[in-house]
Parts: sequence; structure tokens; C-alpha cells
Amino acid sequence: MRVRNLALVIIPAVALGAVALALQGRVDDRVAAGALALAIVPAPFVAPELVGRMRGRADLAGALVLGTVVASLLVIGSRGALAAGALFTATEAFAIPGMLASALPTVRDALLPLLRVAGWLAVALVFVSTLIAAPPLFDAPPIGTQPPLVVMTVVVAVAMLVVGTVASALVALAFGRDVRAAIGGAGLRDPMLGVALASVIAAPDSTGVPLAYAVFCLVLAGLAFRPR
Repeated sequence: MRVRNLALVIIPAVALGAVALALQGRVDDRVAAGALALAIVPAPFVAPELVGRMRGRADLAGALVLGTVVASLLVIGSRGALAAGALFTATEAFAIPGMLASALPTVRDALLPLLRVAGWLAVALVFVSTLIAAPPLFDAPPIGTQPPLVVMTVVVAVAMLVVGTVASALVALAFGRDVRAAIGGAGLRDPMLGVALASVIAAPDSTGVPLAYAVFCLVLAGLAFRPR
């Protein structure tokens, strides 16, 4: 609840929300819906682990992720029962195993390596299944109207990544906080939750921006897990 931590949670969220709202009516509706879904989901739940591997403050990253979860619940809860129910279900799926893990630390530590593998396999499964279910991104609109959908999708995903990263880094520098923890725990957004939410509040063909964003996040994760 410190001001500097609240600023790290709120300012990047406002910046991302402003970008998503600015796109409404200016780009293809599918791109705008995907950007909005991405803007209002929490930071990646794997952020503390990745930040720790990059020798950043994993504890700060975890606290910031929790802050983005609370903010996300408040925002999504106002967007209708269907969207709120989807995120509450996802949060319960995270919170209940978390409580069990805290109650049974020995069992947790034994299962953790397998759970990490299962988690990354689940990310890959969501990514691939969404690509199969959603219509292709390469449908070009009539000449003279808008750029191809895939171009808009990638540009918006890059813009969301840059805005969130820069906003969180600037706030961290202003308050003397760990920049890596700020970016991972508050500047980024969980792309798989963004995919799920876009499918709920819009349609499967609105998942392009979260999917493109996921590619960039996986690249960052790969850099974090590079051999030392």
C-alpha cells in the first residue's frame, strides 16, 4: 500500500488502458477488442520467477503482480457478469492451489518441477489451440481502407509492450525501485489471460493482439532463462 508501489501498479495500467481506449473506432474492431482485453488483465504470474532469474527483486515483482490482480478484478468486474466470471474463475484456479501449496510445502516442492513444465505446456496449448480456432489474421481488407489485419495486430502488440515497459521503468526510476521487477510485475500483461478474456468479451478472432504480445513475452522469457 505504499505510494511508490501503488504508482508502479496504477500508472502503467492507466497508460495501457489509454492506448487501448484510443484505438476504439480507429482500428479494426478485432484489434481494438484484443488490445482492451490485454490492457485489463493482470501482469504475468510467472514474473517473480523470471525476475529472480534475472537477479532482480522477485519479492517486489510478486507484490506488484498481486496489485495488478486486484486492479484487474475491479476493472473487469465492471464489464459485465460474463467477463467478471471468467476472471474470477481464473483467479480461483490460481488462489486455491496457492493456499494448498502453502499448507503442504514439502509436497509443493516435490511437485514444483513438474508443475513448471505443465504450466509452460499449457501456455503452448493455449497458443496453438487459439491459432487453430481463430480465423486467420491475414485477411486483407479492401484496398485503400486499412492496413492488413496482421500488420495492425503486430503494431498494436508492440505498442502495448513498449508503453507498459517504458511507463513502469520510468516510475521505477523515479521512486528508486528495481526496474526489472517493475517491468515484470507491473509493466507487462499476462498474454494467455488476455487471449482468454478477448475470447469471452469479444470473439476468438479478437485474440490476435494478445497472441502477438505472447510471442514477444516468450522471447523475453527465453532471454531470462538463457544459460549463465
